[in-house]
Amino acid sequence: MKTTTVAARNKAQPTDFGTRSFPTALVNVTNACNLTCKHCFVFRDDNPNSARDKMNDETMLEQLRILRDKHQIKSMLFMGGEPMIRRKLVLAGLKIFERPAIVTNGTYGIPSVPGCLVTVSLDGPRELNDAIRGEGVFDKVRESIFARDPDDGTIVMLQMSITRENEAGLEAFVEEVRNWPVAGVAFTFYVPTRNDASGQGWADLRERDPVIERLIELKKNNPNRIKANIGALKLMLSDVALNYTGTNGEHCMMKATLPLYMGDGGNFERTFCCYGNDVDCSRCGAYSVFNTAYHRLELGQEEYHHRLNYARKAGNVDR
Repeated sequence: MKTTTVAARNKAQPTDFGTRSFPTALVNVTNACNLTCKHCFVFRDDNPNSARDKMNDETMLEQLRILRDKHQIKSMLFMGGEPMIRRKLVLAGLKIFERPAIVTNGTYGIPSVPGCLVTVSLDGPRELNDAIRGEGVFDKVRESIFARDPDDGTIVMLQMSITRENEAGLEAFVEEVRNWPVAGVAFTFYVPTRNDASGQGWADLRERDPVIERLIELKKNNPNRIKANIGALKLMLSDVALNYTGTNGEHCMMKATLPLYMGDGGNFERTFCCYGNDVDCSRCGAYSVFNTAYHRLELGQEEYHHRLNYARKAGNVDR
């Protein structure tokens, strides 16, 4: 019979994140990526994502099971880097959680995972997207989208991260992908660091307001295609946005999410928020932050989770 040493058992134990429940979590399964997107928050300074000790598949899956049970995690988002670089790990990890999802750049193909949400990142029409993500990426992703079986039960969505660099292409992007075989198009906004000098963000939230208003109009004109709630988008406007983020994240309801990033010693560590350690909460553009606030304000937390679970099972991923 194979025996396990005390040292091996201890090494397999995940980091202690306390005893609280985290109904939602995300896991960075790899620091590697084949793209170098200008707005990527994973590889920014002060995020724990430089290449360090790696966790093998068996250890990561075991730690995810332990964390699932300890923190009652129902929903897990598999991300990277590019998660499909570790395709075998991700496909095994999906089976561990009740509501799994993947966010991918789509250049490794779209996995067939019936019942699972796969979000594919594209940041505007071809010219604007490729200026951010790399030459030829738009066409490669389009090829992946059209090569998949649209009837396999996988829920595939596109998501555009809106920045100052690509905001002009918002309407053109919606028109470009109008007939693509996907469940819809989602949007989020750039999340800057405290001393952001990337040129991707807006210096003042008031400068972002016209873009939000344009997105609201697009939603009104494409109610089923665009996966966003007008109520959530209105919470992002400059006159109220800080009520749902705070200057230092003190009002952020996404603190109920557990972000798992690779840290020193080949173990998980938790960042300040899902977008890293040095985020500027006063200029947060994460749609999920405001959508969570909108739903919980409207429905109450218990009803919010009930409806979210029902919507995902029904394949309605309007967020």
